[in-house]
Amino acid sequence: MVALWCIIGLILSAVSVSILGAAFSVVGLAALFSGAAFAVMLMAGALELSKFVLAAYLHQRWQSLNIFFKTYLVSSVVILSAITSLGIFGFLSDAYQSASTALTAEAIKVNSLKTQQASARAEIDRLNRAVDEIPATRVSKRIETRKEIEPAVAALTKQIENYQIQITQSDLHVIELNKKVGPLVYIAKVFNIEIDLVVKYLIMLFVSVFDPLAICLVIATSEALDSRKRGGKPKDESESEPVSTGDNAEVVEMRFVDDKEAVG
Repeated sequence: MVALWCIIGLILSAVSVSILGAAFSVVGLAALFSGAAFAVMLMAGALELSKFVLAAYLHQRWQSLNIFFKTYLVSSVVILSAITSLGIFGFLSDAYQSASTALTAEAIKVNSLKTQQASARAEIDRLNRAVDEIPATRVSKRIETRKEIEPAVAALTKQIENYQIQITQSDLHVIELNKKVGPLVYIAKVFNIEIDLVVKYLIMLFVSVFDPLAICLVIATSEALDSRKRGGKPKDESESEPVSTGDNAEVVEMRFVDDKEAVG
């Protein structure tokens, strides 16, 4: 007989893994088909529920189902499991792509700010060279030109400072984003492979375990509950218990009387 604590553990594990896997799959499928997200979520939710019910039903009624119906139901469970795995893959990859896209956007923003900052500095250098090119003998002209470019130089200097502030903010944002993908970056460096390959392999590991484990837990829970109901006896033994008949009782009684007379 399966212990009660084991049955409770199986039920909790089956429910938690099944619900989480279904939720990830539904959200992932909605992300893949964002044009009809609500309809896809309803459809995926119904399919997820039917998959686990079918798995439990197949386990309970396996011997009594005909080959064609059995084949169709098994095929349906396998296909639904593949759909769930696709949804989980979409959910996890979308989570990674969100952080990766944000990092790419920040990098583009920083490069653009640095380019504008370099252009402002180049413009300041050009204005200063324009003053320096004036002959030293024309002091008044130099002073006049310097006064003319001072507002432009001040404005460009202010722009450079603003650009630097934005660059610093973007760098801090990049540090925050790196916290989300930092472990993946570290793993990629350790194994000397691209981070996209690391993400792909990790997601494939999750996908290969998540939904098959949920189905196995549902079947194991069904089997444990059935075993508990039978009192730990094998299924064949519990279904065919020997029953004594009246004829056997009379034969035993006759043998007992004959033995008593023989002794007397």
